[in-house]
Amino acid sequence: MTGNSNKRESPILGEFLLANKDLKTIAPGVHLLGGQGNSVVVETDNGVVITDSGPGGKITRAMIEHIRQLTDKPVLAIVYSHGHLGYNHGARSWLADAAERGHPRPKIVAQANLPRRYDRYQETWGLQAHLNGLQFNSQFPESAPEKWFAYPDVTFRERYVIEGGDRQVEILEAPSETDDAMALWLPEEKILYAGPAFIKSIPNIGTPLRTLRDPVRWAETMEKLLGLEPEMLIPEFGKPIEGREAVREAMTLTIKALRYLREETVKRMNRGMTEAEILHDMVYPEEIFGHPLMKPSYGMPEYIVRDIWRSENGWWDRNATQLHPGPPDAVTAALREAISDPEKVLGVARRKREEGQPQLALHVLDLLSPESSQDRIGASARALKAEILEQLAEASPSFVSAQIYRSVAARLNER
Repeated sequence: MTGNSNKRESPILGEFLLANKDLKTIAPGVHLLGGQGNSVVVETDNGVVITDSGPGGKITRAMIEHIRQLTDKPVLAIVYSHGHLGYNHGARSWLADAAERGHPRPKIVAQANLPRRYDRYQETWGLQAHLNGLQFNSQFPESAPEKWFAYPDVTFRERYVIEGGDRQVEILEAPSETDDAMALWLPEEKILYAGPAFIKSIPNIGTPLRTLRDPVRWAETMEKLLGLEPEMLIPEFGKPIEGREAVREAMTLTIKALRYLREETVKRMNRGMTEAEILHDMVYPEEIFGHPLMKPSYGMPEYIVRDIWRSENGWWDRNATQLHPGPPDAVTAALREAISDPEKVLGVARRKREEGQPQLALHVLDLLSPESSQDRIGASARALKAEILEQLAEASPSFVSAQIYRSVAARLNER
C-alpha cells in the first residue's frame, strides 16, 4: 500500500521504491520500471505486457513516457500483481493513453480473488483509511476514490498464458502476501517475477493492521516457484537476484524461515503457552534470521509468530478479565479511583524509561489510561507516552512498527 511520511525513511524504502527512475533493461526485451515497487515490462511481437500500472499521477505518467520511448507497440495487458492499494491506481491512465493513440484497449488481468478484495476494500473504506493512515502516518481520503478500483477484464485460476507471438508470458497463481497474488514467468529466459511473494526482507506476514497471511501457504508457493528453476529472480522491490544458485539460496531461505517459525510456534502452543509467553520464548537462529535477506525491515519474525498464533486461536488473550471487558470509560474511571498516587505511577514510568526499559514504561503508563484521561495526570501520561513512542520508532528496524509508533504519538499529542 502507499503512503508518505515526512519522518525518517526506512532503509528498505530507499532501495525499493523505484519511482521516477529510468527504465532498466535486465534481459533482451525485459525491463523494470519504477511504479509502486517493480513493474516488469515484457516486449513481444504482438505488444507489451506490464505488471502493475503504478499509483497514478506523475509516477504513472512517467511510466507511460518510458514505455513510449522504448516502443510504439500497443500494451497488450496490464497484469495486477495483487490487490493491495497503490499498485494499480494508475490503470485508467494507461487505458486513456491507449485510446488516445488509437491502440486496442489493454486487457487488465488478475487472479480470480482480486475483485472480491476490491469489493471488500470499498465496503470497509473507513477502516481501510484509518489503518493505512496509521501504517503510513498520512491522511487517506474519507471516501473510496472510484478511480483507484479498475476491475480486471480477465481473471484466472492457477495459470494464464499471454501469447506474444515470439514469446509466451505465463502468469501463475502465487498466494502469499495476499490470496490474489500472482507471479510472472518467462520460461525461455528462466526469469521469474515473484510479485509480493518475495522481497529482500523477512516475508510481510503478521503485520499488526492486516488480516491473516498464512505462512505455510506462502512457503508452499515459494516451493512451487522454486521448482521452475529460475535463473533470475525479480523481487517486488529492488534489484534482481541473478544466477541459479543465488536464486535458489534466496528462495530456500524464505521457505526455511517460514517452516521454522510455524514448527516452533506450534510446539509452544501445544505446551499451552500464551501468545506473550511464546513471543519471549522463541529463538531465532542466526544462520536463518541473521542473513541479509531476512532483515526485519518491513516484516518481523515476531509478526509471523503472532499470525501463526491467531490462525490457531481465538481472540481471547487468556486473561479472564478480557473475556467480557467493561466499557472503556468505566474501566478508566475505576483504575483512576484505585490508584492512590498517580504521580508515583508517572514517576515509575519515567524511571523505567531512564533505565532503558521503554516498553515496561509504556505498560506502567497504561494504568493511567493516557488515551482517554482528561485531567492533568492524563495529559502528563499522554505526553510521556508520545515521547517514548517516538524513541521506540527511532530504534525500530521495521518500517511498519516505526510508523505505527509515530502515528499513535501524533494522535496522543493532538489530544
